[in-house]
Amino acid sequence: APFPPPPKYYEDFEPLSNKDWKPPAPPPPIKGSYVVFGTMYDTEFAPQTPQAAIEATGVPVPAGATPVQGLRQLNRALPEEYLALVDLMIDRPVLCTSEADKEHIKQIDLQREKVEGIIRGMYDCLARFRPFQARQSLIAALRAQIEQRKAHAALLRTNREKAEELIATTAGELKQATEALHSSQPSAPHHLRAAAAAGGRCFG
Repeated sequence: APFPPPPKYYEDFEPLSNKDWKPPAPPPPIKGSYVVFGTMYDTEFAPQTPQAAIEATGVPVPAGATPVQGLRQLNRALPEEYLALVDLMIDRPVLCTSEADKEHIKQIDLQREKVEGIIRGMYDCLARFRPFQARQSLIAALRAQIEQRKAHAALLRTNREKAEELIATTAGELKQATEALHSSQPSAPHHLRAAAAAGGRCFG
């Protein structure tokens, strides 16, 4: 034939096989190994918890180790495991044509999971510092607020002292001006003072 036949699933959409025009049911999930673009995959590989991933790598991290100790041990193990993965990838077969090729692809997947497990473990160790980081951030924010309030209080104190000094200076200058004004006024004549005294006795 000049053209290849249509794919098999094309029959599910023919008018005679699908009178109600409903889409067919999805295929069942794949179990076990499968090949995509010549690469072997296995459905048994699933994400693990950080602790399980660390245990699967074989890196000796004690259960009671601090996050710093665990991070150091994982950091030492990561370059070696990554280089092992690179070595496996260099000799990776293009197509899985034999059992040896399938086994090699499976070793690559296992080594990849090992590297990913180390990285997840490092993330888990870093996540344990989150409460400490939050506490230190809160302490830094409170200290900044205290320093800001101290600066505002010092500014208010300085402005109050300047205002008190200005008020005292103004009061002194006003007192001196009043005394100078009183001293510069001429005294009343003798007969006016006598009349004022007499008037006061009359009204008294």
